[in-house]
Amino acid sequence: MIVDLAELRLKQRPIYVDSDFQENQLLVKSKIARLTEPVHSNLKVSLESDRVKVEGRLAAVLCLTCCRCAGEFEKSAEKNFMLTYVPDPKSGRDGEEFELEYADLDVGFYWGDQLDLAVVLSEQILLEIPMKPICQEECKGLCDQCGVDLNLSTCDCTRELADPRLAALADIKKRLTN
Repeated sequence: MIVDLAELRLKQRPIYVDSDFQENQLLVKSKIARLTEPVHSNLKVSLESDRVKVEGRLAAVLCLTCCRCAGEFEKSAEKNFMLTYVPDPKSGRDGEEFELEYADLDVGFYWGDQLDLAVVLSEQILLEIPMKPICQEECKGLCDQCGVDLNLSTCDCTRELADPRLAALADIKKRLTN
């Protein structure tokens, strides 16, 4: 959904958006995450001079892939947020480099007279995806030799040290346990 900032300037009052966004409208799908249902959002978009403020709430259900056992699991994401967008820095338009100030790190940029709310929501959902999704804290993962899911069954693989340089440490551990 595109917000026309010229229209927002003319109205001189905020726009309220209560909408559902489908996965194909958002930039969320990846190898480890996808949406299981539409993302519901309540947003208020207001304009103060050239600064666009987006305040809102989103609710999403993500299907994530566990990094230990490769199984899929669902995670709910409900989030309140308040974001500020300013016009893109004029010095960077011609490919020139420009330096951001520390205050610029919590500000987004928009180009032209439009702001795409789907991009705003996509960014907020992506921030909710953990770097290493884990289905449960006790997840045992997969056997590194045969690949069986250790949460569902056990295997008869022998655990040998892959690196012979660690043999001395294994020997010390055996002596300490005896």
